[in-house]
Amino acid sequence: MTSASTLLNAYVEVNVLLVLAALAAWALTAGLRRAGLAHTVTAQLRLNRALLVAVLASPVAVALTGLLGESRWNPANTVNLTDFMVSQYLQGRVTMNAAAFESVVTLRSQLSQTAFTGLGAALLAALALGVGAALCRLVWGAWALHRVLQHSHLWRRVGRVELRVSDRVAVPFSTRTFRRRVIVIPSALLEREGDLRIALGHELQHLREGDVEWEVLICLLTPLFVWNPAFRLWKRWIEELRELSCDARVLARRHFDLRSYCDCLIRVCHDGLERRRLLSLNLPGVALVRAERGLFGATAATLLRQRMLSILEARRERHPTALFAGLAAPLVGLTLLAALSIRPPADWSQDRLMLSTIINLERLEAINGREAAAFGVRSW
Repeated sequence: MTSASTLLNAYVEVNVLLVLAALAAWALTAGLRRAGLAHTVTAQLRLNRALLVAVLASPVAVALTGLLGESRWNPANTVNLTDFMVSQYLQGRVTMNAAAFESVVTLRSQLSQTAFTGLGAALLAALALGVGAALCRLVWGAWALHRVLQHSHLWRRVGRVELRVSDRVAVPFSTRTFRRRVIVIPSALLEREGDLRIALGHELQHLREGDVEWEVLICLLTPLFVWNPAFRLWKRWIEELRELSCDARVLARRHFDLRSYCDCLIRVCHDGLERRRLLSLNLPGVALVRAERGLFGATAATLLRQRMLSILEARRERHPTALFAGLAAPLVGLTLLAALSIRPPADWSQDRLMLSTIINLERLEAINGREAAAFGVRSW
């Protein structure tokens, strides 16, 4: 049970960090927009991915600090949210009954102790059911991808990249197997040479940037965080930044005509929505355009409009690596610091002992008051 409780605590901490990191990414994007740097989509994409990696690596970082033991160099001994709250209470900055404050501070440990009984067990069962359903969907997507590749026709092979033609898809997309990277082209696109060149240029750029590998990683993580809305929003956000960055880099690299590029996106998106065949976004891959309807039918159109506005604005991003390097270190550092601060305290600190003493004194005072009142009634 102890190991299960430890794993549950780590899972909760990662989910909390996902929310905090998503808020930090949103604040960063808002700040860049106000500074006139909204077009720095490549740097923003790299920053979001770095934050995601930092969140996923936070349990390892916390475990490594635990190996330092009671050393004075252990950051976990000085950075803890619970100890900070207790310190603020003892300094009189929190007005609350001592017993009530302790119940708030120890709420997490109490929930952890009751997580495997009663309502907690039912919630864990619901969580496991959602994870299982998302895992089944992932397996189904992988199987559908296998079927698409199996029934596609090899067109060309360049190094470890295969170009395949399929009658089963309506939108070009790139994916990978264990050995090769693959670009799948709808057979209907072969009749439009201009669109074919743009689609190939776009998907090859995704392969250069490693976007397919990132997409596979996020697909594998989705079942674990299926109940976390911050992860879903962050996933969608990374997808949008990925497409905006790819568009900008393709146009800077290949010098396609802007109007032809936008017309190609519109035609391919129309094909995906009109024909309603097997959509590439249901598969572990990166498509030329998003071709699925959202809850209100505006998902594909909204992203397409945003991409076209970004293309027509044609603001070139300068020095994305420098901007990324300047912002990544503090953001990743703050993420790891937050991971240390939200972990349960390792032992009883002096402040927590003081809080426990105050609570015991209040309880003794209450008992003495009741006894005095009872004695006074008997004497009368």
